Amino acid sequence: MTHEDLTLRISHALAMEEVRAERFASTTRLILLAIFTLIAFSNAGSLTFAANTMNFGALGVCFAYGLLVSLQIKRRKYRPIVKYVTSCTDVFLVMLVLALYTTIESPAVALKNYLFLAVFPLIGLTALRYDARLTLTAGGTALVAYLSLAAYLILTGKVDTGASGYSDELFTAKVSLVAQSTKVLILIAFTALMAYLAKYSRHVMERLVRQEIEIQSEKESIEHELEVAALVQRELLPHSFPTVGALHAFGKVEAGRFVGGDYCDFIKLSEDRLLLVVADVSGKGVPAALIMSEVRASVHLLATSKSGVDDLVSRLNTLLHQSTERKTFVTMFVGDIDTTRSEIRYINAGHPRPFICRDGAITTLSKGTIPLGVMAAMPQCDVHIDTFLQGSVLVSYTDGILERRDNSGEEYGEERLKSCVLRYQDQEAQPLVENLLADVKAFHPQKELDDDITVAVVKWG
Repeated sequence: MTHEDLTLRISHALAMEEVRAERFASTTRLILLAIFTLIAFSNAGSLTFAANTMNFGALGVCFAYGLLVSLQIKRRKYRPIVKYVTSCTDVFLVMLVLALYTTIESPAVALKNYLFLAVFPLIGLTALRYDARLTLTAGGTALVAYLSLAAYLILTGKVDTGASGYSDELFTAKVSLVAQSTKVLILIAFTALMAYLAKYSRHVMERLVRQEIEIQSEKESIEHELEVAALVQRELLPHSFPTVGALHAFGKVEAGRFVGGDYCDFIKLSEDRLLLVVADVSGKGVPAALIMSEVRASVHLLATSKSGVDDLVSRLNTLLHQSTERKTFVTMFVGDIDTTRSEIRYINAGHPRPFICRDGAITTLSKGTIPLGVMAAMPQCDVHIDTFLQGSVLVSYTDGILERRDNSGEEYGEERLKSCVLRYQDQEAQPLVENLLADVKAFHPQKELDDDITVAVVKWG
């Protein structure tokens, strides 16, 4: 993502936050008006008819203005200039009401009325827009309007001013310059504080939005990587299956949520020999898929060079040990099925144990050694031989099958897989594989696959 793209996305996110803040301010405005209405009702008995008329008239105008702003925000597209208009209008209306008090009561009331306190929450609301200039504009409007009102009343002699302390302000009709100066200084300090909070909040919001965008971008990159890995995996898996005498082969990989390095293959060695390879690369994503492609290419190359199972596995181990990190390894089952000898010659390198099913009985191919790539020379890399008679079914799989869990956390396990194979052993290779995979997925139907699951079947007759 370029710097310009990031800037645009941050600006868009901040604009959306600004819209939400403006809606919140609109709601708060109406709530404040409701509070002032209750105060006006509670004080109505102690005020003159003219004062009550002005109070409730002003509240009516403000309610109409508040509702109009609320409807404008809901019905029309929000524009940044709106926040300046509404914030300055809010402050100006308060000052206008204070000015109107000079016409119906003692002019000094305008400089002592509790309504002046309304400017503070109104200025505070501007900080929610993350715009220090807006706060300074609203605070500046309040300051200029109040100083203009005070200067007009003092210069025209409509109020008596004194240099005494706060007692004149509190207990007489006089206006204390000290008290008014304090009020103005408090207003200035509050505006400066809110402007700083608005600036700081914007900085924090930009940082949070930037982090969120970067996380989202990283997520999209990972998802793209997984899509590439899945594509690599699909392209490398067999799309057709060789025919070797009466042997029927079929294998399938069901991709999980996190793409892994599962691999299965069937290679025709001769008219009576079939090579089965099932492997699982450690790790996930593109790295595992690339290693899987390396394994596949090497298997095909070595198989065509007439290498034996032991030579194939040994040379694969050397290649992986030299070309991958130490934490990377590959579990693999390689089986050479020979129908003329009715046997299978195999090496199991740290892979889940395959088994042969015949006439309702199961034989587990349990002998094996360590995974490929762990050590420079594999210990106990011996070829093991077992009988593979007509009517036999060879089933090999990856650990995603065994580790599938139900909603209670129990694993699918080897015994369930064997029972499922016995249930479907009379079917052809393809429907047998499909039913096995369906049974595994149905073990927890509401949960997607965390890991790839692979089943490869060779059936004789």
